[in-house]
Amino acid sequence: MEYLRDKEIPNMTVVKTELFPMTIGVTLDTALERLPGVDVQRIQEVGTAADDDSIKIRGMGSRRIKVLKDGRPLNSSGVAGGYFIDWTMIPLAAADRVEVVKGVGDPRYGNVLGGVINLVPKRLRTESPSTEFQAAAASFGTATFNLFHGYKPGAFEYSLAAGATRSDGYLRNGTMSLGSFDLHLGYDFSFKGRLMADVGYSAIKKEFAVANRVSKTFGDPAYGTALDAGFPASDGEIMYGAMGATAEPGSWWKKKRWTFDTNYEQAFGEWGLLDLRYWQNHGDREAYNTKAAANKVFHKKFFDDRSLGFSASYKHFWSGQTVALGLDFGHLKDDGDENLQDDSRAPFRNGSYVSTKNLEFYIMDEIRLFRDRLSVLPGVRYLAYHGVAGPQGKIEGIPDLRRKGWAPSLKLAYEYAAEAMVYVSVARALRMPTAPEHFWHYDYDSGVDTSDLLFHEEDGLMLQAGWRSVLPTGTKIEIAPYYYRISHFIQFDLINFVAYNIDRADLYGLEFEVSQTFGKGWSAFANYSYQMSRTQGDPFVSLFVDAEDRGFSEIPGLPAHKANFGLQYRAGKGLSAALFAQMVSSQKVIYNNNILYNTDLRLRTQAAYVRFDFEGRYPLTAWLAAGVFVRNLFDVSYQERFGFPAAGRNLGLSLKSKF
Repeated sequence: MEYLRDKEIPNMTVVKTELFPMTIGVTLDTALERLPGVDVQRIQEVGTAADDDSIKIRGMGSRRIKVLKDGRPLNSSGVAGGYFIDWTMIPLAAADRVEVVKGVGDPRYGNVLGGVINLVPKRLRTESPSTEFQAAAASFGTATFNLFHGYKPGAFEYSLAAGATRSDGYLRNGTMSLGSFDLHLGYDFSFKGRLMADVGYSAIKKEFAVANRVSKTFGDPAYGTALDAGFPASDGEIMYGAMGATAEPGSWWKKKRWTFDTNYEQAFGEWGLLDLRYWQNHGDREAYNTKAAANKVFHKKFFDDRSLGFSASYKHFWSGQTVALGLDFGHLKDDGDENLQDDSRAPFRNGSYVSTKNLEFYIMDEIRLFRDRLSVLPGVRYLAYHGVAGPQGKIEGIPDLRRKGWAPSLKLAYEYAAEAMVYVSVARALRMPTAPEHFWHYDYDSGVDTSDLLFHEEDGLMLQAGWRSVLPTGTKIEIAPYYYRISHFIQFDLINFVAYNIDRADLYGLEFEVSQTFGKGWSAFANYSYQMSRTQGDPFVSLFVDAEDRGFSEIPGLPAHKANFGLQYRAGKGLSAALFAQMVSSQKVIYNNNILYNTDLRLRTQAAYVRFDFEGRYPLTAWLAAGVFVRNLFDVSYQERFGFPAAGRNLGLSLKSKF
């Protein structure tokens, strides 16, 4: 693991589960909020809907992020090309740590530019079974339970993880309940083969936050006045898929998803390792909405996810060199949707909109020189995208789409002293479109018709570098600058249902992190992110943003400055207390007053904020510990997502056992 972190992937950040922030949210987005270069921008801190912008890595959302569970992709398909990552449906009970790779520095990672998030499972004990249980209660009627049990008595191994969460939320009509489990089985053969199988299931019922403003017009005094005084004034979520769009009281969706994964590894002495994997998903969604004023009901079932894929990789080792080869295939697909019996509209059952077939392969050579102090990693990846219009896509005039290309890369990492290294990488920024971008670019029913505009894959240059060292004082420090120039940058606007190319986007920034142990149990860390963007040739802004704001030439929703700070005290036997602070600068957003198909959009400023959190842990026995948190300690009013206020001061208590 240390070599992987330091040489092969020096831009990887590892977050252990004990470092996850303690909050009312227990999903993956919360776990990453204190990392430099990562922006968490949720509608609500618990139970947020699946969308593109909940997590951004260096300004890039989920369509440019690959999420893996022990190397298995979790990105999936959905109705109308709904490729979105649903952060609420990624269980964390079995995770030992989360690995975050920012940007792309070698060819092993596929159709991504933002980065990779990989959940690594807990290691299984061999001497005796291990069991962990956690129960927590927090503000807004939130309760969470997690269980993990695993054992590897010999060649055979198993683990079971399960979790359940429910919360009232704090926005109007914002409740959610979630349950999940994951079963893992494995067996080590005498001939150095290893077979593993995983079955996962998750189910969620989530209500959609309903608009709670007397006036939707920004700047009107009634904009900040709540219709229902029991909840904050806020915008409402959008219900996609012909569900009446604007969520009304009582609206919800239920999602159920099965994942199946089979993995076989074969070692060939000390000189080779073969890895074969097959995976398959089966997910459905049921959605309900009313239009009370029109005396209508929208009630549909979506056959969201029928995706499958396989991969094969091989590593060959010899003195001072490692060659890696890999092949990946993914067929991301859905099976359409249907109106249920109580839907006010006529019975309806259609087929899929757009499915994608992604075939990719890569080769990479790692050359170690100067007694392994210098690593040189040249490589290349081939990407082939085939977007296929399904029965409903053909009815709506969606064409098939093929794209392909080669993406070379080169990475250098030099360890010039003990615990001190520099690294640099250069790669072609080639990214094929995803199914939703393909669909909404050509769909004639979109809010703004972009089908006559040219539509290209993204292409350009990605430069990344870094310096990491431990100073004589014991101070750990890391600095990581980056610069991305991307031609035909695909902008995806979910509010107005459009996907189109911006001629060019430049993203650049600097990430800085430092940590220090002071002795007598005290330690501190601080990180800072500077990130900027510039765009040229944005047809959406020039055509549909108010004339007063058409000079805007940035990627919206990207704060220029973000900083995190933490001060912790640890006593013996697990007692600890910590104070955290987060500062996020103001940012520009394009706002539609929460009105669909608004083609007179305005540029708004989302205000900066500073938030403080407190966390503490106290050991009750050798195997039982209590935890407490107070989030937003000073009850600051702020927003992660424009139009949706974050929670005020909230707190929680937890009990965790491990034996």
